[in-house]
Amino acid sequence: MSNQISKGKTNPFLLSEQVKSILHKNGLSKIFNYSDYEIFKNRVKTAFNKAQAIADLFLEENTEQSDFNEYIF
Repeated sequence: MSNQISKGKTNPFLLSEQVKSILHKNGLSKIFNYSDYEIFKNRVKTAFNKAQAIADLFLEENTEQSDFNEYIF
């Protein structure tokens, strides 16, 4: 029964969720994809902060503008 309750919820402790959160804070949540995530995860196996290292690789590889540029303030 507990599996059914938590099935639709995200786990903030998952590495992928941490990476998504970092990218979201930078306004670049749309550049996250799991194929690149898996490649980057293998590259940063020895990093102390893997989530930040993976997010940095996403930022290096993608030249898209921040999501915040689309909003009118």
